[in-house]
Amino acid sequence: MQQLSLLPAFLILSLLAAAPTASAATRAHPLCPDPQADACAVYDTGRSSGTPRLTSVDRAADLAQLLPSLATSDIVILGEAHDNPHHHKLRAGLLSKPAIAMEQLRADQSAGLARFIADRAKSARSATIDDFKSSVDWASSGWSKYPYDPLLTAIIRANVPIYAGDPPRDLIRKIAKEGPGVLSAADQKRLALDRPFAAELEAASAAEIEGSHCGMLPKTALPNMAAAQRYRDAHLADATLTAATAHGQAVLLTGNSHARADRGVPWYIRARAPDKTVVSVVVAEVEDGQTDPAAYVPRDPDGSPAADYLIITPTIERDDPCKAFGK
Repeated sequence: MQQLSLLPAFLILSLLAAAPTASAATRAHPLCPDPQADACAVYDTGRSSGTPRLTSVDRAADLAQLLPSLATSDIVILGEAHDNPHHHKLRAGLLSKPAIAMEQLRADQSAGLARFIADRAKSARSATIDDFKSSVDWASSGWSKYPYDPLLTAIIRANVPIYAGDPPRDLIRKIAKEGPGVLSAADQKRLALDRPFAAELEAASAAEIEGSHCGMLPKTALPNMAAAQRYRDAHLADATLTAATAHGQAVLLTGNSHARADRGVPWYIRARAPDKTVVSVVVAEVEDGQTDPAAYVPRDPDGSPAADYLIITPTIERDDPCKAFGK
């Protein structure tokens, strides 16, 4: 559900029962001739290199070699569409940093995560995906509907520290209802939430939220919804910075909207730690009739790329995500 992947966590969870079903794509596309491939091409947007470049992915090639900045950066942010299995499979091969932060784990799951890490360290046998899911109560997390098993398996095999990235669900809900004033001034300053966006970025964020809710939100709700989205981005940045500071480098696994460099997680990392090098990777699905890779690149209000790389993948078949709002 590409549109639902932009929603705040509490709204995603409230719509899961009515969520549209998804299935693998079967159609070829000029940018993605093999609909069974997990990654079809890598597009360097030119944001960092200055030279846009499209490179097809050979199935025998190492995807990481087509993303050279990943190896040298302090922080790598890997986007996704939550329900696309190709995205989770391809990112399983990009976990090259010594620590991992995850949007798919909330801060209030940290005790279970710590228990898993402790048990993993002292157990004579290798940890399993079932151990992980049991420790963090994955079944009731809201993410179990999505095809994360290949990625979770790779995370467990990597045997590196894992950090919960998302805030507690209740706090996201409270901010969405009451606004950012529910946070203390100290927390707002610590997370760089006291630094306003430019008006153009505020407008773009509100428009994205309105669109992801199928135009069914009252206009009066948008400012607080945008504040909740900003808080999630800032909290994800905080967890990622904590991981990178403790271990030298880190990767964040998150949705594409959080990965965008102009107003997502990278914005907060730059605000708080301008010395850290950050690479943003958006994982984009092909669309019928769209063969220009530059058209898939998220852009800031001035039209500049809001990601360093685009990994182009097959799409998947979905029901209309807006059906959920009519139930």
